[in-house]
Amino acid sequence: MLRPTFSLTKEYQVVIYARMSDEMQNPRSPDQQIEEVNRLVKKLNLPWKVVATYRDDGISGRYKRKRPGYQRMIRDLKSRRVQADLILVDTFERLTRAEDADEFRRKLEKNGILVLTVDSGFADPTSRSGRALSKIESIRATEEGWTKAHNVVRGKKDSVRLGYWPGGPVPFGYKLESVMVLRKGVEEIDHRILVPDSQTAPLVRRIYSLATERGWAGVRIFKELKKSKDFPADQLPSSADAVTYILKNEIYKGEYVWGRNCTGVIDDVRLRQEVPEEDWERNAEFCEPIVDPRDWEFVASQRAQRSRPNDDDKSTNLPSAAGIALKYPLSGLVICRHCGRSMNASSSPMYQTKSGEERRYTSYVCTGYLSGVCENSHRVPEKKLRKIVFDILLSQLFLRSDQAA
Repeated sequence: MLRPTFSLTKEYQVVIYARMSDEMQNPRSPDQQIEEVNRLVKKLNLPWKVVATYRDDGISGRYKRKRPGYQRMIRDLKSRRVQADLILVDTFERLTRAEDADEFRRKLEKNGILVLTVDSGFADPTSRSGRALSKIESIRATEEGWTKAHNVVRGKKDSVRLGYWPGGPVPFGYKLESVMVLRKGVEEIDHRILVPDSQTAPLVRRIYSLATERGWAGVRIFKELKKSKDFPADQLPSSADAVTYILKNEIYKGEYVWGRNCTGVIDDVRLRQEVPEEDWERNAEFCEPIVDPRDWEFVASQRAQRSRPNDDDKSTNLPSAAGIALKYPLSGLVICRHCGRSMNASSSPMYQTKSGEERRYTSYVCTGYLSGVCENSHRVPEKKLRKIVFDILLSQLFLRSDQAA
């Protein structure tokens, strides 16, 4: 096996890389890292020539593709546009995550490039002691990351228990209010709490009144709000989905639930994982409610009822299977020719025919039209479309005897 070689006395061409994770950190951090690298090179009197310097400011190390400086460095080195033997960094965490360290080193070494760090004193990464040190540093950094994550979760759970806002986007209808405290004669922010926003909280109440009084869901409420002149257009929720989220969120009855899921980054893709309910942090009196908790519970019961099959509909008295819509089998398959969105089955209230028979008219309608973003108002009768599709399928599956011959 070919092994890379290293010597402090050899004349290498090197590049320097520096990174700052968060814009809230010291803005001089990358400059300080670069200065530390140059200072150690000078202190050890090394015959190395710096041929390029790369940096990323305010970008997490989890995302390689989102770091323009990092990407430019890798492209330059692979294409040999910049010819270098070493990458110099303050600490290895500036370059990549600890769990990716070994694989990252191996890929670079295949291209004849070694990584040296200031915190190791530019220890030889090709020696046994150097490789052992890099392993130890990788384990240390990984454990340190887990410890930091644990401390963050613990702190956020404690904030929720105390009624303090733990961070993140502020829910529609609320705003943050700072609670000040005097420390050593200086007034500073101790924590923040959610309070109803006088401008948007009335809109939330209007959404819930439409849901309780008319039994409407997100799409119809959003369409009604867009037609209404009671609220400025720039204050309205962004979409029908946003209205639905408002109707589902416990925060509007004053309750806050934190930690339903956790996230991680694998191959530059953020993944979400559900967390068991026993690990959630729930505070039923987290903030002042915008709507009456009884109204919130009523809307929740309406949603649950709509999600259940109609017991009077004989077509639903069939065994269910995952992924099959028995009531409207074409759900998700009918596409609007104007905007490409799915057309959902929409039913009218029950009505009585002249003969006294009770019926409900069901048709497919573009979800974009209901949200006000598509002009296609055409409704396709569900029963008629289902018959056409089933007739086509039957004609293909069961050929007539003369065709089979």
